[in-house]
Amino acid sequence: MKILLYCKNTEAHKKALKIAVEQAQAFGATLHLVSCISEKDKMPLEVIEKAEQTLQDHVDQIFAPASIDCRKKILVTSFTSGEELVKYAESNGIDTIIMSVQKRSKLGKMFFGSTTQFVILEAPCKVITVT
Repeated sequence: MKILLYCKNTEAHKKALKIAVEQAQAFGATLHLVSCISEKDKMPLEVIEKAEQTLQDHVDQIFAPASIDCRKKILVTSFTSGEELVKYAESNGIDTIIMSVQKRSKLGKMFFGSTTQFVILEAPCKVITVT
């Protein structure tokens, strides 16, 4: 079994980490830690390095001690994060996607879009959302 955990810097993400550990241990799954960075933004190298360090910290502090097989991936993309996550899930045979949900008003979702909404509607597998 393969689980994708979409890593974001939010409070809800901490809950998603906990659920990912529980699911990976229960099913003996390989965990794919994925972070998305838009190449449309002129991001300095420090942003990518920080994302890499965050993923490595998760592996070192949470997943390695729990003996969970982990893969790290930073997706630098011109697509939306939702599109990139769905493509990654399809091409890597992901069975479950776990992601935190950011609460927004309906108006906020209209202007900013919703990665979670896109993934829920388009993912080739089940999606677990955490608030």
